[in-house]
Amino acid sequence: MKVISSIFLMLLLMTRISAQEISVSPSRLFFSGVAGQTYSQQVLLHNSGSEKAIFRSGLMDWKRDSLGNKVYAPAGTFQGSNASWVEVRPNIVEIEPGARKEVTVVLHVPKEEAGNPKLRNSMLFLTQVNAGKAKLPTGGKTSLGVLIKLEFGLHVYYTPPTNQLKDMEFTAMYLDRGTAAGAQQRVAVKIKNTGNVVVDGHLKLELTNKGNGKDLKLPLQALSMLPGDEQVVYQELPDNLQGDYLLVALLDNGEETNLKVAKKDVTFH
Repeated sequence: MKVISSIFLMLLLMTRISAQEISVSPSRLFFSGVAGQTYSQQVLLHNSGSEKAIFRSGLMDWKRDSLGNKVYAPAGTFQGSNASWVEVRPNIVEIEPGARKEVTVVLHVPKEEAGNPKLRNSMLFLTQVNAGKAKLPTGGKTSLGVLIKLEFGLHVYYTPPTNQLKDMEFTAMYLDRGTAAGAQQRVAVKIKNTGNVVVDGHLKLELTNKGNGKDLKLPLQALSMLPGDEQVVYQELPDNLQGDYLLVALLDNGEETNLKVAKKDVTFH
């Protein structure tokens, strides 16, 4: 029996699946300007595959929950939405094999925004409407007739020209074993974007054994936060830790910001 299914993929930079090879750049659009004006940027789509691809644009609201996961809603749902300001030209774009096409993203900033300037955002989706056939490996075999539909999500930010404060702060740090049975012990670090612009940063955690001075460096974690957001970052720890340690958290918000440091004495039994 012929197998037919749909696979939806959210991609930010590039996807390569069988005959379909599509790239979209950039993945984030940052607009800034005075209220009452119109601004535009270009998005480039490149089809390096062997089949024509057709994409339709659409907008949704999004925000992050307390763990940093994106939560989506229909356009205009969230207070900080700019989805109603966004116009995409053309709304439907066809890209022949080997061709490149530009999509113009236009942002119409309302005059009323002058009285309440704040960062606003939305997500622009470019969704393929002509699903292409591909061959995908399934359990060592090749599945025929599988339909592949690509979907790219592009962040659209508007930042008022007066918003220039870039800063993150630690608000808490503690050990946490989680709620699931047999859950592994972990470090929980709460971070808040105390500025008024989008901040990209990195969190680095280190443990130093007070008895022998040995250091344990934990994996670097990337952060991206909207103004006012507070997020909990969890980092699982090895099960074999014993004794007294110094836990050090380093928060790097990038250029033109100060490195933030938090320290805590912890004991493992």
